[in-house]
Amino acid sequence: MRRRGGLPTLVALLLGLAWALGVPLVRGLDSPFGNWQPDEISHVLTVRWWAAHTRLPPYNLEYGVSVHPPLYHMVGALFWRLGGPLAVRVFSVLLGALTVWMTFRATRALYGRQVGELAAWLVALVPMRASLSGGMSNENLAALAAAAFFAALAEVLRGRRRVGELALWCAVGVGSKLTCLGLFPAVFLALVWRFGRKKATKVTLAILLTSVVAMGWWFLANVSRCGDALCKASADRLWDRIQPGYERFRVELKWGPPRYAFYVASWCWRSFWGSFNGFLEHLPMPLFVSLLFWQTAALWGARRRGRSRARRAWLIAGGIFFLTTSVLVLIFNWRHYSAQGRYFYVILAPFGAITGYGYLALFPPKGRKRAAQGLVTALIALNLWCLWHYLPGS
Repeated sequence: MRRRGGLPTLVALLLGLAWALGVPLVRGLDSPFGNWQPDEISHVLTVRWWAAHTRLPPYNLEYGVSVHPPLYHMVGALFWRLGGPLAVRVFSVLLGALTVWMTFRATRALYGRQVGELAAWLVALVPMRASLSGGMSNENLAALAAAAFFAALAEVLRGRRRVGELALWCAVGVGSKLTCLGLFPAVFLALVWRFGRKKATKVTLAILLTSVVAMGWWFLANVSRCGDALCKASADRLWDRIQPGYERFRVELKWGPPRYAFYVASWCWRSFWGSFNGFLEHLPMPLFVSLLFWQTAALWGARRRGRSRARRAWLIAGGIFFLTTSVLVLIFNWRHYSAQGRYFYVILAPFGAITGYGYLALFPPKGRKRAAQGLVTALIALNLWCLWHYLPGS
């Protein structure tokens, strides 16, 4: 608690536990709340498979999430053996809390303690993130890995030796979610800006080699399991009729590409903040409008980036990673509509840092503490209301 990042981390832990204990456990296909949390029933089946067989499952509808890299399911299988689905949910809660701490660590290194603390609060109090941390999802491990990567990158950009930490967390990220592949161009361009091409190439190659050694086997295994390294052809055959993308909107609604892209982006943003019960229940529109107004104002306040080259390089990395994640999400949605903001939880650390810094910049120095306290209080109230309103049986 002494460093002031402990309190938002503790609150994230408590919120995650509330969701983990409040949503009935999912044990199999007959569980009535199987998809209350996104794809949780498939995560349960996949983790249970790993606990029993310690190898990749067959790729079909039941094990649909096995199209993703398997690190979350492999580690989750160890918790399953200890205590079944509840133990795996608690594992996810811990991942969510650590994501908040890593956000604080990353932001404090470049923006100072005050912004770092607010950034941690902002990440902890995204209602959908808190909810998702209480369920089984590989997004939780990917989000932690990316936040820890950005924390290590902040230290590297300040001239400290953290390349091994960078390599470790990048491998964990790629081993959990393919959107983390965007960390490679992000770190390369950030290091080029800060130190030049020679060091950037050396560090990026070391990180890339670590990820290849750690997770290369999965790409090779997919060739024999599905016929290609990413199981893309098998996934397309599985989801083309179940979850059609742009072509359906073009034919049935006569939408052009710009309108469809805007539709995907808008629903990604809305579900980033709060879409519950299998994306059937959403935050009320006035709340979305308020969040949009606040986030726009915070981004406006963040336009003054300061003179620190380390901070600018870190922001370059965050911007590149956001761009690569957006492109990958849009490409996927073009074939299979799935506009879900959880795909962007890998950028929680830059989100917290930029919006926290920008929000405080809107106020004079003497008023920033109270402004932060007011925002945190409002977001805590929002999260408590979400628990009361959206939990099953509430």
